[in-house]
Amino acid sequence: MPAIELLYQAGLSSLQGNIAVMNAQVEPRLRALCLQVESYQLQQSFKPVCDEIMSMGLQSTCDIDGAFDGVLVFPSKNKLLSLSNMAKAMLLLHENGKIMMGCANVHGAKSYASALKQLAGDVSSTSKSKCRVFSARRDTGFDEHLAKQWIDAAKMRDVESHGLYSQPGLFSWDRADIGSALLLQYLPELSGEGMDLCCGYGLLSDRILKKFPDITQWYMVEADHMALHCAKKNTLLWQDKVKLFWQDAQLDGLPNKLDFVICNPPFHTGQDQDIDLGQAIVAQACRSLKRGGHLYMVANRKLPYEAVLAKHVRSHDTVIETQGFKIMHGVR
Repeated sequence: MPAIELLYQAGLSSLQGNIAVMNAQVEPRLRALCLQVESYQLQQSFKPVCDEIMSMGLQSTCDIDGAFDGVLVFPSKNKLLSLSNMAKAMLLLHENGKIMMGCANVHGAKSYASALKQLAGDVSSTSKSKCRVFSARRDTGFDEHLAKQWIDAAKMRDVESHGLYSQPGLFSWDRADIGSALLLQYLPELSGEGMDLCCGYGLLSDRILKKFPDITQWYMVEADHMALHCAKKNTLLWQDKVKLFWQDAQLDGLPNKLDFVICNPPFHTGQDQDIDLGQAIVAQACRSLKRGGHLYMVANRKLPYEAVLAKHVRSHDTVIETQGFKIMHGVR
């Protein structure tokens, strides 16, 4: 039984009143839990998961506000962000309210249990199916000063290495990733209407808008609301020509008939590699082009995007393969 099921089952067995779930994950027991309690808030900033939660007849929000009898926390891929969420959860609890966290052993369950003990004092823990669920109460053992330190450590900040606003939990948040740097190196002159698909915190957009003043309209699409918030701040200089979309890049409804699209597509869902995800995004990038429009993308050298390009554009080629990446170009 994976950690998601275990944590929701534990919540069903022990929580009443007003509850919150941080980094809420989709699983049938979530609906049962929300129906069981007096009220709930589900925090999630990743649009595809938000859409799945809505399809269950539930509502989610990017930020939680209020006071709760219980808070469930699912860890993120980034430890600083996970610790921040644990700290926020403790601050959201009523006195003697209960925090519960579930995690697979391979994703750091032991480390997070130790962190919760450091933050809250006494911790209860159960293990099953190579996962662990652990919990604590908000009482005199709660270290509020430490909680504020953990929250500050995961806040958006101006990152010196790339000169942009970013925060822990985002892709390559504290350094320019190699793939994006390579893509920028091999871009031709750009003009007209373009899009940064899966824009993250806006590294590619910042560099491109600085370099190519003949771009007349710039669309930025990102599924992670935290990243989009940073991207908005990073492109304020060009706000008259920039439009941002919090959207799942796999779905229809993207800007279309564009002169060009830039893309560094993700290929992971959670902790797992998901090649279908990247292929679906590349297909949507191609559909967003006008006839004769250009796609410029970067990908891990081993990822199979050639067949997708062959299906959706008139011509395509690999500009270069280097440092484990490939720069690809397609014309619709």
